[in-house]
Amino acid sequence: MFPFNDSSHDIDNYQIHLQNLFSYQLISSQEGGSSENLNTNNKIDETTQNEEKKIMHRDVERERRKQMASLLTNLRSLLPLEFIKGRRSRVDIVDEAVNYIEYLRGKINELHLKRDAIVKRLHLESSSSCNNDIPSTSCVVIKQYSGGLEIVISNGIISEQNFQLSGVMRVLIEQSIEIETCSSTKLNERMLYTIQTKVDDSTKIDLHELKQRLYQVQLSLSLMGYTSRGQDANIL
Repeated sequence: MFPFNDSSHDIDNYQIHLQNLFSYQLISSQEGGSSENLNTNNKIDETTQNEEKKIMHRDVERERRKQMASLLTNLRSLLPLEFIKGRRSRVDIVDEAVNYIEYLRGKINELHLKRDAIVKRLHLESSSSCNNDIPSTSCVVIKQYSGGLEIVISNGIISEQNFQLSGVMRVLIEQSIEIETCSSTKLNERMLYTIQTKVDDSTKIDLHELKQRLYQVQLSLSLMGYTSRGQDANIL
């Protein structure tokens, strides 16, 4: 027979041990659950961030494609029809834009050569109609073309002060002539001023009278220039 008191003591110890074991398991299970919940929350956060990055990337890409499409449309609108006829892809349009730029460069060079040839020809024509004994003499050459007149004024004194556009404009306005462009070129110690004008009906304009009036304007300015220089020389 076992002593009763000892058995009761063992049972109490056993119950305490079981309670401690259950408590430890309960705490462990709770801690494990917290870790699992934390891992789950982290995974959810990572998934959310990845989704946000994907959405942002998709929005950026959509905006980039929209801008590219807009730029391509603008580029296509600038090209002549013969360059883009039958061309639909982006690569074709860009290639044709490069070809068009090269074409324009060639045209510009061609126009430069024509301009230089015209300036030389006008200089020869104006020189033949001027009194070359007086270097300050101004010459006026007027040529008709479709829709307007080309006026070339040759001034023997190389100075912008000796050409008063206001006086020329006054004469042209009185004749109902509209100025479109005005350019100047230095050639052989003379200044050539080329004025492109717009005229509704050039047959109603007396070209001889217009030429004389423009010549008088420039002649008076040339004489004023000589008088001024003469006075300066006398002072010296």
